[in-house]
Amino acid sequence: MTNKFLKINKPCNENWENMKPNSEGGFCEICSKKVLDFTKLNQFELAQKLQKSNGSICGRVTKKQLDLPLIDFERHKNYKLPYSNVVSGLMIVTTLGVVQPLQSQNLGLQTEIVSKKDTVSQVDKNNEAVKPNLSKPNDFTTLKGIIKDQEEVPIENARVTFVSIQKIIVVNTKADGTFSIEVPTEIIDDDNVIRVSYTEIKNEKTRYNSFGFETADYILSKDEMNSVYKIKALPTIVYLGEIGSEISKTDGNPIVVSEGIEIDFEDFLKAQKDKKNSCNLENKDYYHFSSKVAVALYGQKAKYGLFILVDK
Repeated sequence: MTNKFLKINKPCNENWENMKPNSEGGFCEICSKKVLDFTKLNQFELAQKLQKSNGSICGRVTKKQLDLPLIDFERHKNYKLPYSNVVSGLMIVTTLGVVQPLQSQNLGLQTEIVSKKDTVSQVDKNNEAVKPNLSKPNDFTTLKGIIKDQEEVPIENARVTFVSIQKIIVVNTKADGTFSIEVPTEIIDDDNVIRVSYTEIKNEKTRYNSFGFETADYILSKDEMNSVYKIKALPTIVYLGEIGSEISKTDGNPIVVSEGIEIDFEDFLKAQKDKKNSCNLENKDYYHFSSKVAVALYGQKAKYGLFILVDK
């Protein structure tokens, strides 16, 4: 299949904080253009905005949005180089409002941020959904952890989500940055995934706001599930510039799963556009995982990505 990714056609060095705010984002007086704030949009909404703009628009996007494929419905005949080849010279906006150039040695594609071991277990999952371990009913494992920023300040209200095909469990960190998740032991295996996001942070004492940190996925071993897992939150990277798209090709489709059942990917795309199909997305949201984390959750079958549908 073909995947479409956002790319920055023309990087912008202007400071977002100096732009005049408006309902859609900001206005750049240097070039007399609206600069749309896309940082809160999902990949389907981004694809729609780009389509309406005839392929190019000035905007503000996060690194995560550049890394994830757009939910797009067009079928492309011409394939280009991956978007990662054109991001040289972009600007980074950190949570402290400091703007600095993105150095060339940091331009390698990194779509997943994993734990300090940074590896996926060699145990394969037989190309199927994770099979539960045998355990007693009501047997739980408690994952404990703590999240701090780079200055060792605890982060309150970070959202920690334990993700599996069978169950999704969400908790928030306390004022001291700690969290605790009770996970049924039967669904724990060699590769366990948690996603940490920061959309609910409103802690002025830490100088950060709800846009402060990068959402990240972590792959935990069984031993790490029984330890106090320490997480270092990294500042969100934001890009400004003229936004377009780039096409890349893969040999297969992502896997789509709802309530443990696989859904045809083409039906999933049609459902996003309210076309007739067998996939019901009413009151549904989804998690998307790129290759490494997708394989940890679902096996090699999900090497082209994984969507897990959940109730809103």
